[in-house]
Amino acid sequence: MNRTTYDKLSEWNNELIQHYIINDVILGIYLILGTSGNAIVVLVYAFRMNKKKDDRYFIPFLAVVDLLACVCRSSLELAMNFNPVRFQGSVLCKAVWFPTNVTAIASIFLLLVIAIQRYLKVCRPFGLQMTLTCKRFSLIVCILVAVSVSAPLIVFNDEIEVINPETNVTGYVCDTDVKSHYGQGFLAYIIFASACSLILMVALTILNICIGRTIFKQFRAKHRRKSCNNVISRHKVSVCAQSDLLNVDQDVSLSDTETSFQPQKNSSQGAQINSQTNINSSTESDTQNRSNMSFSHRYSIMFMAIGIAFIISYSPRLILLFITLHDPKFFGKISQTNLTILSVIREMNVVNNVVNPFIYGFFDHTFRKETRKICFKVN
Repeated sequence: MNRTTYDKLSEWNNELIQHYIINDVILGIYLILGTSGNAIVVLVYAFRMNKKKDDRYFIPFLAVVDLLACVCRSSLELAMNFNPVRFQGSVLCKAVWFPTNVTAIASIFLLLVIAIQRYLKVCRPFGLQMTLTCKRFSLIVCILVAVSVSAPLIVFNDEIEVINPETNVTGYVCDTDVKSHYGQGFLAYIIFASACSLILMVALTILNICIGRTIFKQFRAKHRRKSCNNVISRHKVSVCAQSDLLNVDQDVSLSDTETSFQPQKNSSQGAQINSQTNINSSTESDTQNRSNMSFSHRYSIMFMAIGIAFIISYSPRLILLFITLHDPKFFGKISQTNLTILSVIREMNVVNNVVNPFIYGFFDHTFRKETRKICFKVN
């Protein structure tokens, strides 16, 4: 029985699908965790948390971008895995890649904006800070930059023909058409995009190092002040004890004398009470300042962890990009097993959009408490 070209293409497609089962499972996990996690973050931080906290301003926006990026990227990768050689349609290919690129790039630039805000707040607390207008403007700039950087990819992403030499069947893949566009314009864009990625990673690394160094110094100074306060407190206790003994002796010596000295005793007690009140108010003020500093530091460390997660998740993809630039036919030379492994590595950038809700939950106890309330209400 003669097989049609469609039958041969379907058999080839079904054969390749088997190699992407592990990828599909991982992408499914990414999609579930990223969608549910970021949706909870948006709900909690936008509607249940204190909006007056400056440290939390960017979190709902980052969660929205991460949610869209996770849905777009995971869904696109799943579609390509289920149609490894049957993804037809040039317009469709461009249409699905564009929002995927925009959301991913917007998320990266938003991380840079957050790192700059944390640097100003922690390392330059008495200098210029981001105002509300500046924050809103930075969000608009992130979107515009993401759209501008993604626009050239509309041309480069296209339907690519692949031929099976055994059955002489032509398949179709949706990806960057390196072979057709491998010229000065394409290389210039790739070099520009690669340079931007490296600059962003270096900038995030430097900013996080500066923030971490400042926090470490402040924590060390805090422990020193705590040790000094303990010494001062012990000294005050000793002085107060001596003063009490003197007062007792004075009371004993004046017990048989006139009572005209009694007001002086009351005056002395009033001074001691006022002094103690001032000490208590000073202690409460110091405690409040330490609490505010602790809150700010906790959020700074949280955003540092998010930046580190981005660097770890995007580094393998950047390395593969450099390898592809050096050898455009690299993916065509490797075995199917190695191609599957490289596909998992290439999809690791989705981790950047999935892991953030778990980082929020680890560092922000208020977020954990509000999340439990929502979960219990749903159940």
